[in-house]
Amino acid sequence: MAILAPFKGILYNQEKVGDMSLVVTPPYDVITKEDQERYYQRHPYNTIRLILGKDLPGDNDRVNKYTRAANYLDRWLEDDILMMDAVPSIYYCRQEFVIKRTEKITRKGFIALVKLENFDSGVVLPHEKTMKEPKADRLKLMESCGANLSPIFSLYSDVGKNIDVIIEEKISTHPFMDLDDDVGTRHQLWRVNDKDVIDEVIKEMEGVSLFIADGHHRYETALNYSRKMQKSRGFRGNEAYNYVMMYLSNMHDDGLVILPTHRLLYNLNELNPATFCQKAEEYFHVDEFEFTSSNDSGARREFFNQLERRGQNRHTFGLYMKGASCYNLLTLKSDDLVDSVIMGDVPTVLKRLDVSILQAFILNGILGISDQSMESQKNVDFIEDGDKAIELVNKDKYQLVFFVNPTRVKQVNEAAFAQVRMPQKSTFFYPKLLSGLVLNSIAPPPS
Repeated sequence: MAILAPFKGILYNQEKVGDMSLVVTPPYDVITKEDQERYYQRHPYNTIRLILGKDLPGDNDRVNKYTRAANYLDRWLEDDILMMDAVPSIYYCRQEFVIKRTEKITRKGFIALVKLENFDSGVVLPHEKTMKEPKADRLKLMESCGANLSPIFSLYSDVGKNIDVIIEEKISTHPFMDLDDDVGTRHQLWRVNDKDVIDEVIKEMEGVSLFIADGHHRYETALNYSRKMQKSRGFRGNEAYNYVMMYLSNMHDDGLVILPTHRLLYNLNELNPATFCQKAEEYFHVDEFEFTSSNDSGARREFFNQLERRGQNRHTFGLYMKGASCYNLLTLKSDDLVDSVIMGDVPTVLKRLDVSILQAFILNGILGISDQSMESQKNVDFIEDGDKAIELVNKDKYQLVFFVNPTRVKQVNEAAFAQVRMPQKSTFFYPKLLSGLVLNSIAPPPS
């Protein structure tokens, strides 16, 4: 079973930093170079200096972005820019956001410590593959700072939504933190330090498995750090480095949203649009949505609407190529084709994923991009914004973009329970939880 615990969170001193929206950021893995610079300039105490520091000329093993992050953390704690709570707490979070310009949606969850477990225990379950480089990067940062700087986002199952009821009956009307981020999502945070309430929440979580929604690299990094510390310092089980900070949301929450992650392709040799479509027609029905400069907006809107509509019951992908005067929809002719292309001992839950079909039939099969190239992102970048993707293809680097429909929560659960990993970037849970809301110290006491 998942073992949870409250903790003394490290939080920004709002009296000193002022507007909290100026010091928080999205998670490190969605921050571009341009974003990084913008956050650096935004505020001298912006959390970017902790989670994604700059490489500077002259950096070496002793002085680098990881040691600078540790120095910032130590200095901000000394100067009361960051302060540790006096009482162990869990932190209740609400996020209000808008999708497709419709009514506001609210996602609820809470931040607590979760005891680290190996995946084969069945207590904490992953659903996506990870890559070596991000884990090595995050381990260096964790070793330098001795802290969880961003919460891992995980899901649990509570059909009756009992945990929300337990917490919401006790929290005050006004949160202690309330801010809007750059995309207009409102983040509210309440401190819950009533021992009886915390005990009730922990009791409700007994016997529950957790599904990692976002933060696979950080979870595996925390596991590696814990193992390393256990070897050097021994193991009793209650050391801080045997736990990791998690944001936990109910998979039955009405505000749980997964967005698609589209595939931008580049460095493809001799890409011929006519030849590609001819090869694709062996497996897919190919429909064109022609446009001119005067009607692009309407054609694009209809294209995206049809992608979503057809994707509800068929494997359908969108395609836009550089210089084209049309958008294409590729709809798999028959599900029976899947077993003839995705062969071997591949679980059914993976075979039926849109991202798996796209990868096997098109990226591997037609375009010849290997799984290794995918994992190292030699030919593929990922993006959530469809309009932005088209804009990028029309510029220099990218040759085409494939649009996908979002993976469903049910599919994530099935993959996790089957203990199989989806292809990378199969899910994009929205909105992201901000870095800088709460930090957690895992530094061991001096030996």
